[in-house]
Amino acid sequence: MIKKENNMMSIGEAAKALNISRRIILNYEDKGLLVPDKKDGATGNRYYTADSVSRIRTIRVMQNLGLSLDEIYAYYNSLTDLTPLISRLETLRDELNLNIEKLKERVKNINRNEILTAHIPAQTVYQRTQRTSTVKERSDLLRDFFLLAMRQYGSDTSRRMFFIEYPLDDPDLITYRIAIPQANQGENILDLPAEQALCVFHHGSYESLPAVRDQIIAYAKEQSIELKGTCRHIYLEGPPQHKEPEKFITQVAVLIQ
Repeated sequence: MIKKENNMMSIGEAAKALNISRRIILNYEDKGLLVPDKKDGATGNRYYTADSVSRIRTIRVMQNLGLSLDEIYAYYNSLTDLTPLISRLETLRDELNLNIEKLKERVKNINRNEILTAHIPAQTVYQRTQRTSTVKERSDLLRDFFLLAMRQYGSDTSRRMFFIEYPLDDPDLITYRIAIPQANQGENILDLPAEQALCVFHHGSYESLPAVRDQIIAYAKEQSIELKGTCRHIYLEGPPQHKEPEKFITQVAVLIQ
């Protein structure tokens, strides 16, 4: 594959090795991201050294991460502040982690009610507190508050979309929380710190969540784990994805000291 006389790869060889088209490589040239190390004047054939092929690969990886060719050009030529770029990639990483976690829960077929210790990351939320006693009331209010938050502030896709929180000694006093971008400020907006929690990823209807919560509380008592006194129901999958309640996935998280 490598030209013995000059240790270069043709554009066709490079495209095949990287599983991309010749047109993609030529587009990188058009955007000023790449210069062929050798160009045959008669045929126009292009050849690239190992360094250039590595650069093509890196450009493609950055494209697959959602960066535009203009952003990649600015990166290579030190024409931009890298902080927003880093922030975007961190957000993408967090989004991928959330979806991987959810998919793993979908395929898990053993230890579904295993009690785990989990780290809940810091986040900014839009919140409202209201006393409610039925699952239907909670579902309706959560939908209403979700739309209200989305209209005013947008959504932080790097965090779980919405959850409720309530005191263990007063489960009907519900605080509804919607994840919104960090930059927002105003009434009903709160920056929540990172937390540690005992949690169960429950597969089933919302009506069965109190029993899961009580299971976690009993476990904490047995293990002499000090609780903070609040519980969260963090919704991974529910009515937007499934009609059958047995397919709902909810992270029941009891916060610990």
